[in-house]
Amino acid sequence: MKKIPWLDTVRVFASFAVILGHFVSCFDGFDGFDKMRLFFFHAGNVGVFVFFVLSGYLIRPSLERASSLWSFYRKKLVRIVVPFTISYIVLGAALIALAPLELAIAQRSPFYHAMYQSGFPWGVFNAMFPVDVNLMMFFDLPLYWFVGEWFMGVLLWLYLISPLLDKMIRRAPLLTFAASIVIAVATYYVTEPLMLEHRIMTGWWLFPARIPEFLFGMLLFAYKDFLQQYRQKILYGVAAWTVVVGTAEAIYFSEVPAMLTRWFQLEPYSMLMTIPCSYLLFELTVWLNEKFPSPLEWFNGFSDVSYMMMLTQHVIMYIFAAAIEFEKFHSFGPFLMLTLITIVIVYVSNAIKKFSDPVEHWLMKRK
Repeated sequence: MKKIPWLDTVRVFASFAVILGHFVSCFDGFDGFDKMRLFFFHAGNVGVFVFFVLSGYLIRPSLERASSLWSFYRKKLVRIVVPFTISYIVLGAALIALAPLELAIAQRSPFYHAMYQSGFPWGVFNAMFPVDVNLMMFFDLPLYWFVGEWFMGVLLWLYLISPLLDKMIRRAPLLTFAASIVIAVATYYVTEPLMLEHRIMTGWWLFPARIPEFLFGMLLFAYKDFLQQYRQKILYGVAAWTVVVGTAEAIYFSEVPAMLTRWFQLEPYSMLMTIPCSYLLFELTVWLNEKFPSPLEWFNGFSDVSYMMMLTQHVIMYIFAAAIEFEKFHSFGPFLMLTLITIVIVYVSNAIKKFSDPVEHWLMKRK
C-alpha cells in the first residue's frame, strides 16, 4: 500500500497527542495549569483511540497483500515486536547507564528491577512480553510500565482476531459492529469488581473493550467508496450528531470532569462521541492534505517514526519528570519544556529505528 498523506497526518497526530497527554500528567501542583491539565491530560486517550481506528483501517489491505494467514501474522509480529523489543533493551540499558548521575532514573529501568528484585533474567523477559497490562496484574506477573505500555498487548490481540473480524464484517457489518459494542460494554462492567479489588486498573484497557474502534476503522476502509460517494451528506449527519449529543451531555453532565468521561474514550458512554469524531478527524485530515499539501509534507514526515515515538515517549517523560520541578515553572515554561521533550523523543526514536529497521528487514527476508 503506497503512502497516503492523510494517513500519515493521522499517525503523527495520534503520536503527538499521546506525548501531550503524558507530558501534562507531570504537572501536579503547577499553579494556573489545572484547567488546561483537565482537558489536555486526555489527549493521550484521544491519541490511542485514533491509533486503534487507524490500525483497523489499514488491516484489510494488509490481509489482502498477504499470501497466507501465516504470512500476515508473521509480518505483523515482526513489525510490532521487533521495535518494541529493541526500544525496551536500548532504553532499559540507557537508564542503567545513567545510575552514576541519578540513581532514581536507573530505578525506572526494568533491568534494575530484574537485577535487584525479581531475579535475572526471568524478570526482564516476563516484563517485556507484550501482553496487556491488566492481564499482567491479574496473573501477578512483573509489571513495569516501560515501552509500549498496555496498548501493545491490546494491539497484538486485535491483530490476532482481525482475520475473523474481516470475515464477519463482509457478511454482516452492522450486526458485527453492534455485537462489538455489546462486548465492549459488557467487558467494562463485568470487570468492575476486579477494579475495586485492584486486580486490574480498568476494564477499558482490556482488548475486548477496544474492538469497536478497531472494527470501525475496518468498516471505514471497507466502505470508503460509499462514504466518498455520499461524503457531504454523511459529513453533515455525523457533524449534527456530535453537536446534538455533545450539547445534550454538556447540559446533563454540568460538571466538566463528568462531561469529559463522555467525550473521551474512558467508559462506554464515550463511544457516542469518540466514534463519530474519529470519522470527522479522518475527513479533516483528508481536506487539510488537499488544501495545504506543502506545509503538511513536513509534518507528515514524522510518520516514519510515529510508532517508535509511541514506544519511547513515556520513558523519556520519566527521565525529565524525575529531575524537573514543574510546579516552579512560569506560564511559558511548560510550552518550552514540551518542545524540548518532543525534540528529544523524535531524535531518540530516529536513533533506535536505525537499530530496529535492519533486524526487521532481516527477519522479513527469512522464510
